Amino acid sequence: MTKVINVVGAAILNENYQVLTTKRNDDRVLGTLWEFPGGKIESGERAQDALKRELQEEFNDQIEVGPLAAPVSVHQYDFGEIHLAVYYAKMDTHNFDLVAHSKVKWCRQAELMQLHWAAADLPIATQISQANLREIVFNG
Repeated sequence: MTKVINVVGAAILNENYQVLTTKRNDDRVLGTLWEFPGGKIESGERAQDALKRELQEEFNDQIEVGPLAAPVSVHQYDFGEIHLAVYYAKMDTHNFDLVAHSKVKWCRQAELMQLHWAAADLPIATQISQANLREIVFNG
């Protein structure tokens, strides 16, 4: 039976409508691939709360979570089936204390498809590269 892993990620936008991308550490599963920062959703945890917790753990940063960026991406890896939900977000702090990543990069939409994405992140990156980011509304 395939293990289902529910994961949440952040498509963090800055004031110039660039998207924050992160490169996984070489020594981690899917090392060297680009992804949206985030992590596993714990049992009983809302996706948005998991995202805030993960960004606190991975970057020591606070974020504001916005709307879902794209439909949930499902991808079968050898270690399990990933169900990835990516939400638009914006930074409230800018510490970037990297734990799980070797690099962060602010990308213009046109640059997104030049990165070597983890397979689960790729369809979401594709959709974000074509979205009108000026229409994203944060209700906080």
